[in-house]
Amino acid sequence: MLSKKQIALLSIGTSLTFWDIFNVPYIENYASKQIGEISSTLILSAEMLGYFLGGVINGYLASKYGRKFGLLSSMALISMGSLLGFISLNLAMLLVAELLIGIGIEGEVAIVPSYVSEMSSAESRGKNVGYTTMSGFLMSLVVTPIAILLGEDFWRLLFLPSLLLAVIALLFRIKLPESALWENKRYESLRWDKDVVIFTLIWFASYFTGYALFSTPVFSLISSQGYTPSNLYFGYILYGDPLGVVIASVLNDRLQRKYTSSLANLLSAILMIIWPFSGIMFLPIGFAIMFFQGFKFPAMYAYTAENLGTKIRTLGYGIADGIGHLGGAVGPIVFVLLQDHIGLAFSTGVVGIASVISSILIMVFGQITNKIPLEKIKG
Repeated sequence: MLSKKQIALLSIGTSLTFWDIFNVPYIENYASKQIGEISSTLILSAEMLGYFLGGVINGYLASKYGRKFGLLSSMALISMGSLLGFISLNLAMLLVAELLIGIGIEGEVAIVPSYVSEMSSAESRGKNVGYTTMSGFLMSLVVTPIAILLGEDFWRLLFLPSLLLAVIALLFRIKLPESALWENKRYESLRWDKDVVIFTLIWFASYFTGYALFSTPVFSLISSQGYTPSNLYFGYILYGDPLGVVIASVLNDRLQRKYTSSLANLLSAILMIIWPFSGIMFLPIGFAIMFFQGFKFPAMYAYTAENLGTKIRTLGYGIADGIGHLGGAVGPIVFVLLQDHIGLAFSTGVVGIASVISSILIMVFGQITNKIPLEKIKG
């Protein structure tokens, strides 16, 4: 079992991962002043492509050669990408940097919850996964002020924390023990699990709604309610997200993860449907939507790992989350298109309904997992 110190040090790597997730919009924005807006949008696309590739590549490596190998490879990729971004001289270097970072990030997302789940007792599995998740999402509170302080002249310094922390995390991970569950399965051949497809659909639908909440129609909706500047009021609403992550992390072993994963998706969808018509409750409901969006992650990260067998766990997780991120690419586009055809208010509700699909799939196909050893859930 992992010690509290090891959980804390693993969390450093996770916080680094989310640092790179949250700093990309600022890198894209600042770099656009030098390379143009159209070219700079490719930076985010490169990282998204990295997510897709990273889940499969790192997930396979961790299934084939061990969790420790996957943890080292993902952090090494983030180190290389951060160094390349820091010294980048042109768009091509930036694109390769973000691609490498994206591959490493999705490797982290696939492997860390799986490894922590396998190296924790049944009674503390959800809490430990929750704490590593929480350390990542709280980075949203740190990146913004630093990015604003650095500004257009020093934006490459946003790669520096990633580089330094990645090297520290890499050195620490060399000393980590291998997962005993994986050791027992290492010579078994990989067998396909239908739940990989189910959880890919679950994450696709959930990310579809979640990423749509960060798209331009949401800012238009805020302005239409009389809250300007919309960026400021979006910031107030957004604070619900890290609060949801913190509370879910604390409660992750006390509440059945099947139900909390499903309920968080369902409640955020219901609130999105009524949000445009909520009058004076507009800001509190927006805050609540973000709260449940944040609340779902500690529960769903642990729950996804629990519903997949040991041998295919990291590969299956990587496929589910990596392809699931495509929902995050599609959601904002659909939101914009719907806004033009059925109006801003109704399109908000329609986009929210996608999250209901995620909720239903969890309830129909998900297993009861709390306080049950992993080998007794799926083997």
